[in-house]
Amino acid sequence: MTAPEAYLALLRAALWGTDIPAWEDIAPVFDEVLELCDGQKTRGLVFDLLLRSGYPVPAETAGRMQQLLYRILNTHRKLNAAIARVVSVLQEADIPCVLLKGQGVARFYPNPLLRECGDIDLYVGTERLESAVKVLAPLADKVDDQITGKHWQLWIGSSEIELHRYTMVPESRSLIRYFKGIETEGLSQDLVPLNFDGVSVNIPENTFNAFYTFYHTWYHFTKSGVGFRQLCDWVRLMHVCRESIDRTRLSAMLKGMRLLGPWRLFGCIAVQDLGLPAEEFPFYDETPLSKSRRVLDLILSYGNFGQADQHRRQRPKGYLSGKLFSFGTHIRQFFLLQFIAPGEAFRIFSSRFAESIRRVFKDLFHR
Repeated sequence: MTAPEAYLALLRAALWGTDIPAWEDIAPVFDEVLELCDGQKTRGLVFDLLLRSGYPVPAETAGRMQQLLYRILNTHRKLNAAIARVVSVLQEADIPCVLLKGQGVARFYPNPLLRECGDIDLYVGTERLESAVKVLAPLADKVDDQITGKHWQLWIGSSEIELHRYTMVPESRSLIRYFKGIETEGLSQDLVPLNFDGVSVNIPENTFNAFYTFYHTWYHFTKSGVGFRQLCDWVRLMHVCRESIDRTRLSAMLKGMRLLGPWRLFGCIAVQDLGLPAEEFPFYDETPLSKSRRVLDLILSYGNFGQADQHRRQRPKGYLSGKLFSFGTHIRQFFLLQFIAPGEAFRIFSSRFAESIRRVFKDLFHR
């Protein structure tokens, strides 16, 4: 087995409880597998499996794995407590919110506490964002100096929280208008309540959640890269919610956002590499299977939000030199994506290039 093959075999076993590979297949690439777990932010899932497997893992390595699992468990406790505290304050101020991704999708795993954590994303909407900032700022240990872009950030202890005025920014005005409609519906109707330390917190209903989880994954894949943590979230959601996902509505959302092609492209990875049964994946089609191998290579090489991409670590510190470096990165991304999804590549590159020019002129004008 190659390291990626061994890593994916272990990840499938962790996701579904299936048989694990023989140690003889894992041992030659063991260290590389651990590096992939780190870059893909799936250490909790795979490390727990390795420690339970009976593999002759070196004692020192096993000790580090145990420490990491404890840190992940402790982070879950901190994040859940932070969610409960923030949402309770918003509820007292009569400010509705919806929990996105993260702790809201962890429940779809056999053991939610093995999902490696990130930050907390809460949607409050444009009209309520300033009010939410006013009531939450006194609680925070650290806050953003100003509200910019699509969200405002605050920290409670080490827990990072993003308050969203909107969830995504599509590449064109027509897509923005269409997405606004499905975003408004998906984040206001048929919400699902979850309990966090005694506080009821809403997450999106399952059909919009499946769509949004993928859209967020696709966006970051085209921009900087995603890890298998995001794909595992998406796959587990579709498995657990397979009976309640409205395929007709999901199809309309994907077609309206021009995402059906990318959805099927990633679907090949969901089924072929992560082990989701084909019948549980809406609109499964093996036509883009060969292109999905290129996507798989990019995911493995970029890592979670591009953190494993050596190229991005070389960005210079100067303002203009940094912007030129980013422009070169956009061109690189365009050519990589062009061979995978040419229509989407052109639309995404055009939009992001125009936005970059606007930001440069704005920054220079304010200097």
